[in-house]
Amino acid sequence: MSQTAARLLGLLSLLMVPRTWSGTELADRLEVSPRTVRNDIGTLRDIGYSIDGTRGTEGGYRLSSNGAGIPPLMFDADEAVAVAVGLHSGLSCIIGGMEETSALALAKLETILPAAVRARVHSLAHFTVPVVGNQPMPIVDPNLIVTLIDHCRRHERLRFTYRSEAADRPPGRTAEPGPVESGTVDPGTVGPEAASSSPAHEAHLEVEAYRLVNRQHRWHLLAFDPRTEAWRVFSAERIVPKTPSGRSFTPRPLPADDIGDFVERHVAEPKWRHTASVIVDAPAATVMKRLMSAEGTAEALEDDRCLVTVGGQSLTTMALALARLDTDFTVIDSPELRTCLNRLSQLLSRGADEGALPDLAAADTRNAVHRRMK
Repeated sequence: MSQTAARLLGLLSLLMVPRTWSGTELADRLEVSPRTVRNDIGTLRDIGYSIDGTRGTEGGYRLSSNGAGIPPLMFDADEAVAVAVGLHSGLSCIIGGMEETSALALAKLETILPAAVRARVHSLAHFTVPVVGNQPMPIVDPNLIVTLIDHCRRHERLRFTYRSEAADRPPGRTAEPGPVESGTVDPGTVGPEAASSSPAHEAHLEVEAYRLVNRQHRWHLLAFDPRTEAWRVFSAERIVPKTPSGRSFTPRPLPADDIGDFVERHVAEPKWRHTASVIVDAPAATVMKRLMSAEGTAEALEDDRCLVTVGGQSLTTMALALARLDTDFTVIDSPELRTCLNRLSQLLSRGADEGALPDLAAADTRNAVHRRMK
């Protein structure tokens, strides 16, 4: 924490005491000049804290009634935004497994940020765009995670549209061949209704939100549906919240003591849209240093080889992950992945072959590149 942030924290902690402080008293307590106190009061006001100030012998400063419930400031504005950036990134952390911790921390941080700083964090989330084309797992908007946690915390019913798997596909793009992730309207119904779920539609639902669970780098919402009187598990990336209803609910007993295990047993869709088994000519420990935990697992075999289960949202994602291992491998059970590897191999081979271009075209291209580099 910076020296300025520490001083502001100390000042705000004093102002949290329900009394009026003179500038001299605050300066003595903080061991700074009265001018520094005035400047710091102005800084707190600028970032959204409501502080009353009165003149005269009985005058001084105090946190106004509408700001008395604000927790102490732990960071200055820039530090708070920096922390929020890291937490946003942690929500889709496919390496370290810090998703749930980041989600809870971000939800707490947003409740204590002054309005001005909170607006900066929201703007940052709005104007930054993650590259999702070759992610092994679906990317979930951090603001959605915070919204779902808020509904769970406030015991407020969640109104939302639940999209099918087909709705997530870019316009005009068909699914790649191979196993397709189940994208039913109701993939997580626990009870007799599960068998009657119909795919490829949108559902408009209102449920009681209870827990947000991260299962193998994917987010799932555990909720109770009053309409069907059933516990259900929803994939977070398919949830599109509607205008809040403001309707609260009385919490019910959870369906199990171990909610993580409950979700694991009742979630309908597979971990990945596509999977394959691959023999890799390298030890399992070496492979897992190059393969992200969300991309696959490795099991040791004899002769310093290993059996890798690789998966992803697309076959291309899986092919690139295998190429990154930089060692020989053999695909066992996925003709679709072999076809994708052959296609990429031909594409890369053509890209590396200068002789594939006519001499004149090649010369013109090289000249154009050289001009750009200058």
